[in-house]
Amino acid sequence: MKYITCCQVFLILLVGFLIGCGESEEREPIIPVVTLEFLGYSDTDNAQFSITVKPNTQELPVLVVFTSEGKEPFHVWNVHKRGPITQIFSVLLDTSVTWEASIVAYSEEITKEYPLGLSGISVDALSEYVLGDATRVTTTPLEISVDNEIVIPEGMVLIPEGEFQMGGDDPEAEDREKPVHTVYVDAFYIDIHEVTVGEYSKFVRETDSNPLPPWSNERSPTSEHPAVGISWHNAMAYAVWANKRLPTEAEWEKAARGGLNDMKYPWGNTDPDGTQCNYADKNTVDLVWNFDGGEQRITWADEDVDDGYRFNAPVGSFLPNPYGLYDMSGNIWEWCLDEYDEEFYANSPRENPISGMDIVDIIDKSLSITTPRTIRGGSYASASSEMRSAQRHGAYPRREYNNVGFRCVKPLKIELKKAGQ
Repeated sequence: MKYITCCQVFLILLVGFLIGCGESEEREPIIPVVTLEFLGYSDTDNAQFSITVKPNTQELPVLVVFTSEGKEPFHVWNVHKRGPITQIFSVLLDTSVTWEASIVAYSEEITKEYPLGLSGISVDALSEYVLGDATRVTTTPLEISVDNEIVIPEGMVLIPEGEFQMGGDDPEAEDREKPVHTVYVDAFYIDIHEVTVGEYSKFVRETDSNPLPPWSNERSPTSEHPAVGISWHNAMAYAVWANKRLPTEAEWEKAARGGLNDMKYPWGNTDPDGTQCNYADKNTVDLVWNFDGGEQRITWADEDVDDGYRFNAPVGSFLPNPYGLYDMSGNIWEWCLDEYDEEFYANSPRENPISGMDIVDIIDKSLSITTPRTIRGGSYASASSEMRSAQRHGAYPRREYNNVGFRCVKPLKIELKKAGQ
């Protein structure tokens, strides 16, 4: 009898427990972790900050909102992505800025760009969370400190010093992109966009240098298009004139990744669909390319995509990466300082790596250099797989290509001559 009573009690408790589990429990809100980093002063009126937003659980969709309080309006900016997100923005001095990040409800916009299924989160599971709670931080009015003033050159952004994972290990990665390795790079400034026809033409006028080849006008018809038909040597000459230099391959890739070190592209892992960058699409399917003296039709173009451009797009035609840089994928390939070496990654130095000679020697001896140089980023005639941040190729420094241009960098640290020079 006692045994039967115990069993009955156990069954009652078990049923009660199961019923309790079936009831919808209110979950604790998932509040993203957000950090704010001061980068420097872009001029006498503005300061630059970097914001990183990372959910403290899985990669859930995140909403980031910026508003302003102060003598002048800032702006309101919304971003819907799966975290983490890193973005650079400018703030007027004497202006207080509020930024907040929160988990957002399931929406068609997020579903299209970042399918929840890929993150292992179902629609029902997401709806059980208490949405709308946010982490909020308000900056105090900004004042310039004479002791640590950093003035960011016009048209450039500051890439902070630090480590990143260089190279690719995704299924599309080629041997020249391997192995993935940790690299430390000093802080540097980099041009927001590729050097334009207008900017290069100013250099030509002021230095009496050779103008762009006449045929480049077909690929870049306006002053706002990226300058092409420029050899590596001429790009080096422009950089010296501008008191800058070409980026090392490591600097270029760190900037291109925009802080998204484990992502395939500057915008994340979503394959390009014509909205992120300019690459081989339906507009380029009838182009004929010259390979080693022979002509070949571009067979790798994605005929289901229309990015809006047959050749080069004006700089800034697509959204920037998290560092605020435009066209780090597609549009044109970009010259780097390094000698191209397919096996360099296997023995790459950990700090500020560069293939071939050191930076000072490359600049001093640039006119005599004939070995291939690295190009990065892909172009309007490149396949979608070449939009990946790790993709790399080589090109001859004396050649003038219709899909290769450049952007410049400026180091924070002064690059001194070697001792005794």
